[in-house]
Amino acid sequence: MKPRSDPAMRRYREEYHRCCGVLVRQLRTEKGWSLEDFSKETGISVAWLRKFEDNQLTTNYSMRLQMQVVQALGFGVMEIHQFYKRVDEMTEASVGPAPWLINNERGETSEMGDSDRGSSKGTGSL
Repeated sequence: MKPRSDPAMRRYREEYHRCCGVLVRQLRTEKGWSLEDFSKETGISVAWLRKFEDNQLTTNYSMRLQMQVVQALGFGVMEIHQFYKRVDEMTEASVGPAPWLINNERGETSEMGDSDRGSSKGTGSL
């Protein structure tokens, strides 16, 4: 794995966070919820939710807050992986495969399939 300070890793991480906010906004609006409605559903302030959707949070936040957002959108414990899979797909469509899946200087991707990759999404701050 490349170091976390690697520009490709930083770019991927930034795009991942942006896509997460975009997907949350898309799912929220599909439900017909304003930010105020969503705030009531999640128990999280409108200001924080707006910053989350706009990828403007300047500090790390807890997994608890992230789970409140995702669960309020209808993803139960057994479906949360579906949310993160969609974020992964959006990110990859935008910037290409995750840097840790590129196994050489020529940019070839590893031979691992989706089921072999595992998922570290949701185990830290976004």
